[in-house]
Amino acid sequence: MGILARGVEHAGRTERQPRRHCRVVGSHLPCVPRGGCGCPCPRIVQRRIVKDVCHRRAASSLPHEGTTMAGQPAAHRDVELVAVSHDVIATWPIGTFLENIAVIGDDEFVVSVHNKAELHRATVDGRSHEWVSMPAPPAGMIVSDGVIVVGGEPGAGPHHVYRVTTGGRVEDLAPVPDTLFLNGFTSGPVGIGFTVDSILGVVIAIDLATGASRVVLRDDLLTKVSEEPMLPGANGIKAGDDALYLTNTDRALVLRAPLDASGMPVGTLDIVAENLRGDDLAVAANGDLFVTTHIHNTLIRLAPDGTRVAVAGPLQGMAGSTSCVFGRTPASRTSLFVTTTGGMVMPQDGVVQEAKLVRLDVGVAGRDG
Repeated sequence: MGILARGVEHAGRTERQPRRHCRVVGSHLPCVPRGGCGCPCPRIVQRRIVKDVCHRRAASSLPHEGTTMAGQPAAHRDVELVAVSHDVIATWPIGTFLENIAVIGDDEFVVSVHNKAELHRATVDGRSHEWVSMPAPPAGMIVSDGVIVVGGEPGAGPHHVYRVTTGGRVEDLAPVPDTLFLNGFTSGPVGIGFTVDSILGVVIAIDLATGASRVVLRDDLLTKVSEEPMLPGANGIKAGDDALYLTNTDRALVLRAPLDASGMPVGTLDIVAENLRGDDLAVAANGDLFVTTHIHNTLIRLAPDGTRVAVAGPLQGMAGSTSCVFGRTPASRTSLFVTTTGGMVMPQDGVVQEAKLVRLDVGVAGRDG
């Protein structure tokens, strides 16, 4: 997703930006002009998602259910909020884009900070610190002999696979040829991970030892439907017991890709939910999916029968919810830990907040928790 930040990093310092009318969020908010267009365009704030496309529509006017038009982003349906217990366990300064989260130990987490090209570590008791600087903006991560990270400048390829050792050394495993925007990342069969390209609309298998890669799934449902640069196509990806679950942000879909006996995608995609504009997701042991909605500032619980409810919203810290992961210890296995941007893309009530790591007690364990 794109970024709208109050402060913009320049050579290690944060500059306060003038307030101007922003065509992306449709209100007077700080934004960064590019080429005189007045848009908070990719190079400085978030990197380019669709190359050479300026922001054409106000994010605040994105369609809701019943208003989808050809060439427009698909509609998102708001649902009832039944809030669960929550706790904000860590915060970062305004203008920090927390992109993804992975469990690295007993309730210790690694968080990718996309707009600063950093990985941070945080604990369940609220301690956090910068861990390593990355060669490129990091996106999805999985833990396997250290932390395996995919990343690069969105819209400019190829993107790369990196390994960060437990000692904090960053190794460039390999480029992923022809890629433009590697995003979500999940574990697959032993030694394999699956990532998506949000522009190309493909699923790619990554050898976690060497970084070697190959496209294993192509489908129109993974592609974008609009030219809106702040809405990726295929975005989040998580493995279930017999399928991969994916979000397509632009099409507002949650998708299911069946796996064969070897754990590789096979056949065609199934639509699990429509009108649900998800970013990332987590899979519960009972089959429920928990979906972050980023610009819609919620966490949605999607049951196997299609029932959906928001278990957290802005008052529970979900402004700009990007990614979520289940805890791993007995004390946290029924909790989700959610990263946010503080609403940098579409500020809640016109105000960008601190980025957060929020604990939500959802009452069900993760599939591998």
